[in-house]
Amino acid sequence: MNSLIENGSITEMKCDTNFAYILNDNSMFLSTQYKVLQSRTDDCFVRCMKMLYNGKIQLYFFPVSSKPLRHIIFNIDVSKFCNIIANLFHDIMEVKSNGFLSCQNIDLSFDHIYIDVKTYKVGLVYLPLNCPLYEDYSLFENQLRTDLIKLITNTASLSSPKMHQFVEKLADDVLTLEDLSQWLKNDAGPSSSTTYFKDRTLPHAEQLYLVSMDHSNYMEMLINKDEFLIGRKASCVDGVIEFNKMIGRVHCKINKSGKSYSITDLNSANGTYVNQKRLLPNQTMSIHHDDIIRLANSDFKVRVG
Repeated sequence: MNSLIENGSITEMKCDTNFAYILNDNSMFLSTQYKVLQSRTDDCFVRCMKMLYNGKIQLYFFPVSSKPLRHIIFNIDVSKFCNIIANLFHDIMEVKSNGFLSCQNIDLSFDHIYIDVKTYKVGLVYLPLNCPLYEDYSLFENQLRTDLIKLITNTASLSSPKMHQFVEKLADDVLTLEDLSQWLKNDAGPSSSTTYFKDRTLPHAEQLYLVSMDHSNYMEMLINKDEFLIGRKASCVDGVIEFNKMIGRVHCKINKSGKSYSITDLNSANGTYVNQKRLLPNQTMSIHHDDIIRLANSDFKVRVG
């Protein structure tokens, strides 16, 4: 989706809780696929309407009472998440088996995968275009698996033995989406919210999280080591922040001593701030619950609990 926006093929327009994509070339529109979408009576797709906007075709989407997955992820437990993802895989398999539609035209953004918070049914955003979002199905599925792995590993409330197993299964391309869906439905493995990590967890009940304040790039990072490095380069740090290139490869570190936490700037180019006060290079400052940490131009809230 980002590639079509970046190359100017389509333009996204927010409309309160609804949204639209404007086609900058009307010849991109596939009327046959649009008619198939309109004829479906199930709730697999977010309702879409073709309109005109300054002479250009506008695909207007009505999520109704559903909410984006990205916005509810931090309020659901492992069991509900498994239910949602099983429903997501089911919908994708339905599209895959349909002779008129293509999975490559599904918008995989977690901002545009909608969830009914009462039933946990999933609504997909489908773009009836002759230039698909993904070149082939394998690229589509690889992107889905990669995005889910990132979502799970960056969401502290989903840290559990079951989710650790699920991440490993997502990375195994021998397993199909059908296999993964069945595994989730069978409730394989423990589904409690007990925190699990490869590394040694801190021995105290209270642990510190950094919670992104930017919902478009939402993540929760659990500080699960006595010295925890944060930055952009995965091979050098414990906590990876990929969405902001202004953040240094090894930007800062958080230390735990007893029940106290502190943060140290590691000579970052764009700065580490605690409650709007910029730290000097290699300066250390204590941090507490509800403090606001800024790394470059991204804000995170400290949560201890």
